[in-house]
Amino acid sequence: MFSDSAEPLPWDKENAYTRDAIELYYEAGSGVCLSKKEILSNLLQGTAASHIESFGDDDTDAAKSSPKEISSVGNNRSKWVKVNERKTLHAVLKEPNFIIPGIPVFFVVSKKSSFYKDFKSGNWSLPS
Repeated sequence: MFSDSAEPLPWDKENAYTRDAIELYYEAGSGVCLSKKEILSNLLQGTAASHIESFGDDDTDAAKSSPKEISSVGNNRSKWVKVNERKTLHAVLKEPNFIIPGIPVFFVVSKKSSFYKDFKSGNWSLPS
């Protein structure tokens, strides 16, 4: 999609989203930490195993020792983290500050767009 030899994207009329112009970000320090039990329960919902009450030793769950609510952008404790393109997706998803809100969310931002300046200066946040 963003390779050097790829055709321009049909919706990108200004040709701003080229391989050399994009940066990938995720929001760190924002979201709700779920325990392993909550994660497994959500993943198994609607399956034959959804009735299982116990998933093992939940006392060793790291999420229990940390606060459930992580700060939001409005509290100025979260930040946008630029993804190191040399890392694998697995390595990025394992970052301790990357709280996954159901599905991993990444933001593809073009350095050529008018939005980029607002994004980088911190004048933009997710709509509530």
